[in-house]
Parts: sequence; C-alpha cells; structure tokens
Amino acid sequence: MQNLYKALAAAAAELKNPLADRQNTHFNQPYATLQSVVETVRPVLAKHGLSVVQIPRTEKRDAALYLVLQTTLVHSSGESMTWETPWPVEANIQKLGAAITYLRRYVLCALCNVVGDVDDDAEAIIAPQREQKRNQA
Repeated sequence: MQNLYKALAAAAAELKNPLADRQNTHFNQPYATLQSVVETVRPVLAKHGLSVVQIPRTEKRDAALYLVLQTTLVHSSGESMTWETPWPVEANIQKLGAAITYLRRYVLCALCNVVGDVDDDAEAIIAPQREQKRNQA
C-alpha cells in the first residue's frame, strides 16, 4: 500500500475544505453538500492517481434494515483499501436516499480529512434539548 499512502499524503497537502453551499434550516448551520465535497476533492485525488468508489447496499441485521456504505479508495497502481459504514434506516425510499447521500458526504470528508460542516460540539442538538427541559420544568 506504499503507493496509495504516498499518493494520499501528497493529495492531503493540496486538499481544501469544500464550500459550505447549503444551510441546514433545522439547526441553522451551513454545510457542504455532497456535490460541493465531490467537486472539491475529486480533481485533487485524480491528480495523484486516486479515486473513490462508494457502493451502498442494504442488509437485515437482527430484524432491522441497515444501509451499508462500502467505500474503496483506489490508486492507479492497483492498491486499494476498503471499509464499510453501517447505518440503521427505515424501509422508506426517501429516507434511504437521504441516508446514502449523508453517509457518502461524511465518509468522503473523513477520508480526505476535510471539514464539510460547522463543528459546534453538538450544541445545535444539545441546546434545544436543554431549552425544552427548562420549559417543561
């Protein structure tokens, strides 16, 4: 995997965070869409002989439906590394599609060590829960 790691290190030196081109209306936070992430990282990866293949599938685990995103980083030398990211989903095509997009975006950002959203240490999620508890007391 020497070629793959060398190419990934060279690409990492050039990769930039993608443009946050959308606003999450629920949490009022900007984030980079999958399109923005792909358009940012693909040319740099390609320049160094790298490509990413992401294949979603579903599988049943303990009577629950899971989306499993298989991500493979491939180098032009033929070296590659693959990992899988499982996520529980409902049997609803729109929710499944949203989960695929979400996982692809997050896994691609993690792979390329770029940031596609605001890291507020979960405050956008925790603060409303705290407020709701205060209002109930």
